[in-house]
Amino acid sequence: MQAITYHLKGTGYFARFASVLRAHIWLVAIVLLYLATAYLILWHHGLTQGMSVSRYGLVVPQMTAVYLLFFALFYMAYVMVMVRPARLIRHLVTDIQGHWLVAERLLGGLIMVFILQVFFSIFTSMKAMIPVFNPFSWDATLAEWDRALHGGVDPWALMQPLIGYPLVTTAINFLYQCWLFILYGILVWQAFALSDQRLRMQFFLTLVVLWVLLGNVAATLLSSAGPVYFGRITGLEDPFQPLMSYLRAASEVSPVWALEVHDRLWGAYVADSDQLGKGISAMPSIHVATSVLFALTAWRASRVLGAVLWGYAAVVMVGSVHLAWHYALDGYVAAALTWLLWRGAGWLAAREGAPAIQPPS
Repeated sequence: MQAITYHLKGTGYFARFASVLRAHIWLVAIVLLYLATAYLILWHHGLTQGMSVSRYGLVVPQMTAVYLLFFALFYMAYVMVMVRPARLIRHLVTDIQGHWLVAERLLGGLIMVFILQVFFSIFTSMKAMIPVFNPFSWDATLAEWDRALHGGVDPWALMQPLIGYPLVTTAINFLYQCWLFILYGILVWQAFALSDQRLRMQFFLTLVVLWVLLGNVAATLLSSAGPVYFGRITGLEDPFQPLMSYLRAASEVSPVWALEVHDRLWGAYVADSDQLGKGISAMPSIHVATSVLFALTAWRASRVLGAVLWGYAAVVMVGSVHLAWHYALDGYVAAALTWLLWRGAGWLAAREGAPAIQPPS
């Protein structure tokens, strides 16, 4: 992992691209290894038709473009309202050319967009195969452990007197569903960041390894569907039926969008369809894990933003249980492993010596 520099020998874009690509060598190597391993596993099971490196097509590039446009509009509004330079247009043009439209920033961002498009496609392909490799078998055990860990009571039942109100449930559901938009926002922020390359590399290394180890490997070994599907998967008496009854009753008063997503994912699972985002998995919780990663990253950049995203991570943890997606244990394990991987990625980034980059003067 090498630091990106502004002043390179040679002025051509090829030299700049080569330098930026070298700075991403660890990420490229991990994704290529991931692709090769995933393909060999699927080939061994005669399931190579399930692999796609372009499953998301233009989704990631399009979302990146939307967020870049949003950031640009926000930046211009900030300059007009807060900075208020004497010559607005000249200030904007000079700042954009000198600070934002830097070759290394653009090349690094575009490389990350490509890496992420491929990575997310592989991840979704493998996640959809979890019940094929290892049919759901851990739900009863996880529910029992969850209950034992919380004094013999299901965690959702402990929270119900505090948050079991339709409007509160809708608010939690809304914030929970914002997760994808926050994910893309932080991905774009870090993909095009130049000021702290060590943080940037730590974030992306943690993200990639996190999703592979937790979202694929651990999720397959601990194959589970989650509380919402407990009865359908285990055939046992469903201790989560009262929670589901509450969510359906609450949706008559105030929207609970999770119910529609529950049904859509189950329908895709039963029909074995190839929709985006397909895949059911409870332990460990990628939503919680990635939300903790949001907070760890933001805390390094800004204590205020970090505090906000730590609060958001707590809402996601609560929502994952309250909306019947996860056992509380799924979130506890995810948060702890995320912190460990974050520390490991930080050690690697520091060891490889990726110092912060100062904008060119």
